[in-house]
Amino acid sequence: MKRDYLSFQSMKDKSVKYFDPLLLLDSMTESVLVTSSDLEAPGPTILYVNHSFEKMTGWKKEEVVGKSPRILQGPGTEHAIFNDLRSKLEAGEHWSGRTINYKKDASEFHMEWSIAPIFGSDGLISQYVAVQRDVTELVRMEAELEEARTVEIQRLNQIERKNKQLNELIAHQRRTVDLFTKYVPEAVVKRALEKSDTSHISAKLNVALLFCDIRDFTGLIEGMKPAEVVELLNIYYSRMSEAISDYQGVINQFVGDEIFVAFGAPKPIQLPALSAVRCAMSMMDKLSEINRDLKKLLRDGTELKVGIGLNFGSVIAGNLGSDDRLSYAVTGRAVVTAKRIEALTSTSPNSILVSQPVYDKTFAEINYKEWGNVMLKGLNKKIKVYEVVGPEDGNESQIDQ
Repeated sequence: MKRDYLSFQSMKDKSVKYFDPLLLLDSMTESVLVTSSDLEAPGPTILYVNHSFEKMTGWKKEEVVGKSPRILQGPGTEHAIFNDLRSKLEAGEHWSGRTINYKKDASEFHMEWSIAPIFGSDGLISQYVAVQRDVTELVRMEAELEEARTVEIQRLNQIERKNKQLNELIAHQRRTVDLFTKYVPEAVVKRALEKSDTSHISAKLNVALLFCDIRDFTGLIEGMKPAEVVELLNIYYSRMSEAISDYQGVINQFVGDEIFVAFGAPKPIQLPALSAVRCAMSMMDKLSEINRDLKKLLRDGTELKVGIGLNFGSVIAGNLGSDDRLSYAVTGRAVVTAKRIEALTSTSPNSILVSQPVYDKTFAEINYKEWGNVMLKGLNKKIKVYEVVGPEDGNESQIDQ
């Protein structure tokens, strides 16, 4: 390739007074090597090296002049980087690269260099000049940086995996708790989680108790398929549970078609008796929704009818059972009395009957009528029972639902 530039040799021959280009090259801190322009093997040959080259490689000038720059190569040299070297240099272009080279003592070092053509007065390439740098330390630092980056990526990936595992564990625990609360009242689960020893969760509490039973359930489901019975009960329980939850009731158990609810256990609540009565009234309202949903299951226009009995009194609430199997239970005479009162509704479908203690705590907010004095099984005297008629005017919002 021809260009109108002075060659390296012409610079030496026609140098300006007091200016010696070789002296300039010798004073450079970077290694400089000048070769012939013949790229055919065994060429090119080294024409000149500066002092920095000698210092970097261990080779003396007189030892390398006339030899090929390939004396710096060895088994670790990556020859693929030279693939485009010849084509670029012959086209008069600049070329650069980095690979492992070898010193005179055969020790490795990483060298980065750039090669550019030197043009003679005829415009043709007469020599090539290579500026070389020992980048061994830079390569080491880059490798350490890459290793550190890899370690950091691995650490972040590990953190991500741990977070994923933790989230999966939390999700699993939530599913477990959600499933558990389908079988055990949520309030009981929360109370158990607060205690280190769940076997000693028990207390004597004053609570309101509610029993709700479907009237003539056996006759109602006669002729129904098992799947239809399950569907009926699920609709019934779902609707009733909504009302119970609205008034802070805790479902102690479902027994067949019967629902047993406590207000104030395992944790006390404000106005448990009033909450229980309001809940019972809401459950009666839900009954119309339930019957509407059950039209396709119930035949001949039959509808669900229920009876609800309420009592207020002292109970023992806690875990019963063995070390490996526990059941939360609310027990006591007050529970039995509530159940006996509910049984009285067998002759009065869709009625709510309450005991004297419930009446005493709620008569200012609820409208009642006397139902009668009755002798309940297990008691040695008659008790007065009242039937809920409805809320007293202006008192419907006494409880924050």
